[in-house]
Amino acid sequence: MSVEQEIKVKCLAMGARAVGIASVDDINRFAPEGHRPDDLLKKAKSMIIVAGGEPSAGAWHAGTHRTLASIGYNRGPMASAARNLSVFMEDKYRHFTIPIPSGNKDGHQPYISLKLCAEMAGLGTRSMAGGIILNAEFGLLFFNGVITTMELEPDGELEEPVCPAPSCVDIWEKKQTLPCFLSCTDCLSGELKDGKIHSMTFRQDRCYTRAQSNSQDSLQQMLYEAVKEPNAERRKAILFGSHFARTARTVAYSSEVSAQCFNCMKRCPYVLQQNDGMR
Repeated sequence: MSVEQEIKVKCLAMGARAVGIASVDDINRFAPEGHRPDDLLKKAKSMIIVAGGEPSAGAWHAGTHRTLASIGYNRGPMASAARNLSVFMEDKYRHFTIPIPSGNKDGHQPYISLKLCAEMAGLGTRSMAGGIILNAEFGLLFFNGVITTMELEPDGELEEPVCPAPSCVDIWEKKQTLPCFLSCTDCLSGELKDGKIHSMTFRQDRCYTRAQSNSQDSLQQMLYEAVKEPNAERRKAILFGSHFARTARTVAYSSEVSAQCFNCMKRCPYVLQQNDGMR
């Protein structure tokens, strides 16, 4: 068994659904200065990307968006797998490693783009659904990984893009729209040409304020509104209202809330295939 295979088997045993290896040189072709693997670990050569934490087939059929988001958004297992892999590699191969830091400002200003790293590791390609990385086998996945000074054989980018699916190309040719667009006309737009993505726009400013209304930013905004509210009864209504209570619980549970609402993924063919045979 090669070293690369041994590392992948270890990752799968730690709970990853898929594993890919990327070259730091490949990542650096696209990553801006300050957000490259060797900015975080000097002399870095490779990155191992672990993928998983995706919603179960049943979660996609949850009764409310809030339930789906709370079940579906789970980066924890992959962060744990990356940390354990980092220790394993240093102990066995005697090369420096660091698990990818979680970033700052609620996940919106990451140290490094995990989407880019996943693409370079062959774990999927960008989609029309807000730039989410789609994996042909599992659909939506969450990513973490390990940067290392160890030089490993990279998997490289996929030769063919995962998105759009053949059925989506058919829909575009007939109706000039896509299943993900129909779920959210405010956030998503774009165009296919010759069966491939020609352009894609994701209005994160709209998605963020709607899908993350219980985030740390929301808590700060409501506290500000309460402080400047001169009427005591209205101020009390803000602080003891259900929205403030939900937001406070969310922030207490995790300050890094950066999920989308998932509606655009519910109609994605790669998610629907996960439901085949379910009942």
